[in-house]
Amino acid sequence: MSFTRRQFIKGLAAFSASTSFGISVANSHVIDSSVAIEKAIKASFGGGFSLISYSQSGGVTQAKIDNFGNQYTVTSLNLFDWKIIKSSLSN
Repeated sequence: MSFTRRQFIKGLAAFSASTSFGISVANSHVIDSSVAIEKAIKASFGGGFSLISYSQSGGVTQAKIDNFGNQYTVTSLNLFDWKIIKSSLSN
C-alpha cells in the first residue's frame, strides 16, 4: 500500500486528536502558536520554508512565508491544504 506524505500527516493528526495527546493541529479553528503554523507549513511545502507572519480570520489562516529570499502569501482552511495566492516570483 502506498501513502503520500499528506495522507500520512492527516492520519497522524487524526490519531493524535483521537487519543488526546500530541499536537492537536487537526480540526482546530484557533491556533495561537506560530510554531504550530510553521510546522504545518513545513509539512506541506518542505523544510526550506520559514514563517514571516500570519493572521487568522473566520477559520482561514493566511501566512507570509520565505524560501531562500522568495516570499509567498499562502492561505489554508485546515492547515493541511495550502494555496499560494501571491508570489514574489510573479512580480
